[in-house]
Amino acid sequence: MKATSSSALSTRKTRSGCFNCKSRRIKCDEQKPSCLRCVTTKRICEGYPAPLQHGLSPDSLKDEERRAFLFFRSQTAHRIFGYRDANVWLSTLLQLGHSELPVKHALTALASLHESLEPLDACVPIRRSQEHARITAQMLALKHYTAAIKCVHGSPDMSSKPDLIMTLCLLFICFEQFRSGDAACLLHLTAGLKLLYWWRHRTNTYNNLREYSRPTLDFINDQITPVMQRLRVQFSLCMDSRHMLRNVGVPLCLPPPTIPSSYSSLDIARKDYDRVMNYIFSYLEREQPRGFRSPQRAPITVLRQWKAALDHFEFLADPPIIEKCTRNLLELYYHASTVITETYGAKFESFFDDFTDHFQTIVDLAESVTEIWKTESREYNILFSFDLGITPPMFLVASRCRHPLIRRKAVDLMLNSPFYHGVWQDRYSGLCAQRMIEIEEENIGTIVDPINVLENHRIRKVSADLHEEGSQIMLRFTRWPFTPESAIYTTFISLI
Repeated sequence: MKATSSSALSTRKTRSGCFNCKSRRIKCDEQKPSCLRCVTTKRICEGYPAPLQHGLSPDSLKDEERRAFLFFRSQTAHRIFGYRDANVWLSTLLQLGHSELPVKHALTALASLHESLEPLDACVPIRRSQEHARITAQMLALKHYTAAIKCVHGSPDMSSKPDLIMTLCLLFICFEQFRSGDAACLLHLTAGLKLLYWWRHRTNTYNNLREYSRPTLDFINDQITPVMQRLRVQFSLCMDSRHMLRNVGVPLCLPPPTIPSSYSSLDIARKDYDRVMNYIFSYLEREQPRGFRSPQRAPITVLRQWKAALDHFEFLADPPIIEKCTRNLLELYYHASTVITETYGAKFESFFDDFTDHFQTIVDLAESVTEIWKTESREYNILFSFDLGITPPMFLVASRCRHPLIRRKAVDLMLNSPFYHGVWQDRYSGLCAQRMIEIEEENIGTIVDPINVLENHRIRKVSADLHEEGSQIMLRFTRWPFTPESAIYTTFISLI
């Protein structure tokens, strides 16, 4: 009788505990936000079953969704978030995926699409056939992507969850970048940035701030805001003025960050860089009413203060090779951001000719970073990353610097890059820049100096997207004069 009772107890399923402990069939201590069993064994705690009102039960994941979650945890998250941020975001997203229906759909869609694009040998534990698996994964991805968007539009309480909506914007950006190019991504990024500004404006007073829990405040401030701003910088380097926010409905009034005299780590320096650029954009884009007095801390001054703090400390925390690479990337983005800040809203492309020295430094730093990547590629094996990369700055140089040697060096770095931004290879960005150079320099003759490319020969990129099942790129651009009424031209770039 005792043996029977003992056997029954040993096979009794637990109805509480985190998803990870439940799948391992061990008792969970149920600590939150992450259980101690997961923490001590260095596992990702995927959170706890959601209350019934969320519409998800502990066993609500279908087999296809479980497979997608496994692929996201083992592959997709690390390709998206880069070397430093993957583990922080992974736990958060998996917990939301188990508790929030639209996030479950978005994660399933993103992981399924990523799976369909990966080589077969990279997905052996999950993918079991070739063409059939690819088509099945893409159909599954579209089904869940559509379901996630319907959840957002159909739920009446979505407006009360700004952190959830901003998270979905980030996942949708990833999905669209994997699927096509940059046009659809910008729609989601703009929506996320507008919501972020609205939320910051709303929480300026203590009474409104009390409506949000401390975890929500920390999540938006420490995780979502830096990623949104980092994406904004990347898009601003490639998309001309399309990153501008207009008619947001709230003042763009972010305060300047407090910059220390020196930094104690590269992570802190990188986070402050995000804050600096957030302030710079909010300053440059806000409407200035009559009688407006500019603040004492001009954007370029704040950027230079950040650079001075970066220069006044010798970093020791990271392995030397990673430290050097990250430091060079931060230096590279400083020079790119200087160009953005000083030329913001420029009416003439010839304004960029004054920044040839910055463009040369950007290319030199990018070249040193790619040399590191050749020997340390495992640390930087990134598809579409919210982390720093060289492609957006290289496109800035190739498209806005008219010095023939410097811009062609930037093109070469993109064409020879083995990395991806989603399905969008760095090589594709290089091909777009190469085509822009051909259009600008057509029928001019020998180019020896930027001034040889006259203003009326210069162009600006509007968008670039994969077209007709990836066989070519559709590049759209404008010619001088650069006004909202200017005609938009289209050219196609073959990938075959």
